[in-house]
Amino acid sequence: MQMRSKQKKRLTRSASNKILAGVMGGFGAYFGINPNYIRIGFVIAAVISRAFPGILIYILLAVIMPADPNKPTWTNMFGNHGQTPPEKSKQDRKVIHDVDEHDN
Repeated sequence: MQMRSKQKKRLTRSASNKILAGVMGGFGAYFGINPNYIRIGFVIAAVISRAFPGILIYILLAVIMPADPNKPTWTNMFGNHGQTPPEKSKQDRKVIHDVDEHDN
């Protein structure tokens, strides 16, 4: 019997197929459906339920669903997110000894 390594499929917000926060793009990627169909269905359900619950659900999903770790997001612009920068070797830094200062 052959052992297959299966990657666990995760529901994440899409970084590449998004309009607002990537929630519907993430659902589309997870279920293998065109995200536009999911978006249209969500808008219809939101309109039928008088929009407020749909907007609230979308905001909650945008907060709860993790971003796609394999794709860059807009938050990457703001730093290295706790990662320590690589240490510079001592050869990169030059030290000057015996410097005399003269005031004129």
